[in-house]
Amino acid sequence: MKRIIQLSLLLFALLFIFQADAYGQRGGKKKSEVDKYFDESGGFAHRLWYGGGFNLGFSGNNIESIFQVGISPMVGYKITEEFSVGPRANISYLLYKGETFTPDGVQTANLFDYGLGAFARYKIIRAIFIHLEYGFDNEARISGYDGADWVTDRRIRNNAYVGAGYSDGNGVWGYEISLLYNVLQDENTLNLPLDFRFGITYNF
Repeated sequence: MKRIIQLSLLLFALLFIFQADAYGQRGGKKKSEVDKYFDESGGFAHRLWYGGGFNLGFSGNNIESIFQVGISPMVGYKITEEFSVGPRANISYLLYKGETFTPDGVQTANLFDYGLGAFARYKIIRAIFIHLEYGFDNEARISGYDGADWVTDRRIRNNAYVGAGYSDGNGVWGYEISLLYNVLQDENTLNLPLDFRFGITYNF
């Protein structure tokens, strides 16, 4: 719960900065070069860019298997042309199949994971960027079988990603790939701390 509160405060601070910047641009004072840069369209909407990733995966063994598909929308605000910040969300659907070791045999369960985070991104050059991100994932887990259905519970997993990526865009639509390392990865999990992402962007 403490992590969720911290993340909420961070997102609120970012929103406050955006609103304060937009309010400041409405004033009648003579604009500096920086002010002019942020006031190209009379607001801050022209500083926004949008992105969306997706994931598709399958894993399994002789006892259980998981099929997963998900999306991860994000919105960035260009503080400068190179540096941007913003929120990122993700939601995934998982189809779980597992052996119950009962007369019921193999049974399935429909699970959903979701998460929320805030990121900062800096373009080193036009096509290469550094990406930092902090957030949490709310994950569903199978904890047992009660004789009629799978028993599930949930856990909160905190993440702190650092990495880099490549963006190939024409100034409007483009695609990007990135490789991030989760420095808060739980050592007791089988998941790798590396996160490979692919997505599309608009106005990045």
